[in-house]
Amino acid sequence: MKIGLIELSAHSEVLDSLLRQAIDVGASPTVYTNPFCAESSTAAASAAVEWKVCPPGLPYAEFLAECGPSLGSQDHLFIVTPVDSLCGVLSGASAMTPARHCLVHNLNTFVSSDGDRPSAAVAKLVLEGAAEVLLPDLRLRRTGDPLRSRAVNIAYPQHPPSEFVRDEVRCCIPGRMYSGRDHAEVLSALEIAAPRLTKRLRVEFLGEHSTEETEAAVAAARKAVAPSVELRDHPGYVAQEEFDRTLAEADFLILPVSEYLTRNGIVETRGQTCVTGNINDMVRFGLPSLMPAFYPLSEYTEGMTARYGGIPSLADLIVSWVNTGEFNRRKRAAVPGLEAYRAECLSALRDQLTRR
Repeated sequence: MKIGLIELSAHSEVLDSLLRQAIDVGASPTVYTNPFCAESSTAAASAAVEWKVCPPGLPYAEFLAECGPSLGSQDHLFIVTPVDSLCGVLSGASAMTPARHCLVHNLNTFVSSDGDRPSAAVAKLVLEGAAEVLLPDLRLRRTGDPLRSRAVNIAYPQHPPSEFVRDEVRCCIPGRMYSGRDHAEVLSALEIAAPRLTKRLRVEFLGEHSTEETEAAVAAARKAVAPSVELRDHPGYVAQEEFDRTLAEADFLILPVSEYLTRNGIVETRGQTCVTGNINDMVRFGLPSLMPAFYPLSEYTEGMTARYGGIPSLADLIVSWVNTGEFNRRKRAAVPGLEAYRAECLSALRDQLTRR
């Protein structure tokens, strides 16, 4: 089966996840993308994949027009991120064209009537039937709602959990430091936890600062938590290679996702109308994680997490995990669940490939 994956934005991690799943179900994938995603992909070396990369400076609409024969030869086309440059590809759909699936990352935004929102034109085409809406996590499906009836899991296991023997514990908070993650809550919890730690803890904020305020907050907390906690942050974009290397060497994650996210006046609810890419970070490397209680997870990955409900409970969990090495016990226990979750991912993708 031939599968085309189109990603003209910057969600290289989502593209990689779908690409790996396509390979693992035995499909022959072709990727239509930009240089950023092609260079960021860790699946780029696979001989099973054909890459078509838009040359710098060429408008996406022209690139896709040049790829027309290749696009038309696919059995299925998956739009990873809907952007208005795809309107030409989706116009004039017929029964003879590939089955089209559009991954919708923010459902409320996508279905909004605001014609000025990002990707409004391509959303209109999809909602009129030019492609099937595909949600990025099976937990977002709702019985009886046609817009919520189809989904795949974007989070996909890649690396088995690794245990480390060293003098310090390493924790990561992956992702850009912005309003979608409550980093202030983490910093406050670390200040409470620091005097109670019996092992040195290194915490890496693995993403760039979105404001000067977050940078200043980390700098202030760095003094408050020393010497038992070392805080590391990044002034700019973290390249995918460094991002992955740091995660591969981590003991556990803290995922301080905010429950609500507002963009252009539209509110999304995490785990209900959109998902966080941090679940992919957790699952991809088999990393135990501390995360808020509200977020729904697969029964196969729930055991990898401990849930908190506020600063004191997060501080208590940090102390417990660092002092006892609880994260290693959870890594060992996670392996069967990750294998079952991988099977769930592939089953969901196969289900989509049997539908048109």
